[in-house]
Amino acid sequence: MVDWQGRMLNIPRTKNEEPLNVSVNDVAMAALGHSSVGELAKAECSKSAKTGEPLENGRHWFDRALREAGIKNFHWRDLRHTLASRLRMKGAPLEDIADLLGHKSLTMTRRYAHLAPSKLHAVVSLLGPTATTSATNKNDNEGSSSQAIAR
Repeated sequence: MVDWQGRMLNIPRTKNEEPLNVSVNDVAMAALGHSSVGELAKAECSKSAKTGEPLENGRHWFDRALREAGIKNFHWRDLRHTLASRLRMKGAPLEDIADLLGHKSLTMTRRYAHLAPSKLHAVVSLLGPTATTSATNKNDNEGSSSQAIAR
């Protein structure tokens, strides 16, 4: 259920029984068979080869692609985790990621948008030597705390 003009995927009913509209970027539009000049191509993933009717899901081609790629132990939610984590690492706000995934709470989004420990190292490194030196000069007690964090 693709709205080509609005660049949206329209899912009439999700797991929580509510509709979901998802924005689609250029890469996804191309993968779905829609060229940048607005011509619609016939995509293997959207219509039945036998009947020509719209398909409810992509299991018929996606499972085959997984086998051919040698990917084992794959779950559909893995795609959601990848999307959420990559968006978060690019700086997308949790609220926006929650909207894209159709989450009602940020708690669920945090589960999907988990980051590698290296990301947290990058955050802590924001407190470089400059931050600890200025704190040390102002107040010795505050400086001790800042230096303990920096170590």
